[in-house]
Amino acid sequence: MGAELDAGGLPWEDRSPMDYRTTKAFDHFLSGLAQAERDAALRILRDETEGIRALAPGPGRAQEIHRRVDEALARFAGMRPDVVGQVRCGKGCAHCCRLWVGVTCDEAALLAERVRAGGAHPDAARMAFQATWASPADFIGKPREEASCVFLGPDGACTVYEDRPSICRAVLVASDPEACRDGDLSTRITAVINPYVEVLVSAALTVDAATHPPPAPGRHLATELLAALNPPQ
Repeated sequence: MGAELDAGGLPWEDRSPMDYRTTKAFDHFLSGLAQAERDAALRILRDETEGIRALAPGPGRAQEIHRRVDEALARFAGMRPDVVGQVRCGKGCAHCCRLWVGVTCDEAALLAERVRAGGAHPDAARMAFQATWASPADFIGKPREEASCVFLGPDGACTVYEDRPSICRAVLVASDPEACRDGDLSTRITAVINPYVEVLVSAALTVDAATHPPPAPGRHLATELLAALNPPQ
């Protein structure tokens, strides 16, 4: 998935070409906009991408992006309490923690740093076999224990909540949590889309891909964490 900003006819004569990697939620948001609004949203994406690209790579950049995402979520909650009040996600639900979890290299480095410091303890066996799964489809239909995130605790809570990836922070659902259980494409799930959060996540994915081109489906948490914990000598 991606958005080619040149195709929008935007007058950015000084921009450098870049393959923008946008989230499905951001693409869905764009599809409902008039052309002028779409152009404005893409300009914001461009600006946020350039801002993130200017930050030093590594765990610190991941933390800064997480801070911005959390601030955007808080602003959205203040502006639209009617919408946020419909969110059904909660501690222990964890259905989305048993699907493909995408990360950036910076986020993998942040999580690896926390593991090395003894502040997190991923399930090593689960991480090893999930690292062999090549796409999101590999998680569908697997036993829930096998498909669970390597940082998901036995109580269904995230054990690295403060450092969880941006994509985890962005997921908000207003439908019955049980509708998320299987995670297949036929499931009817009502997602709450925060446009600015999706801009930030898309910008982070874009910078990540420009620096270290990922495999076709993107970077998966288990694969990237395992690599970050075992760098080549």
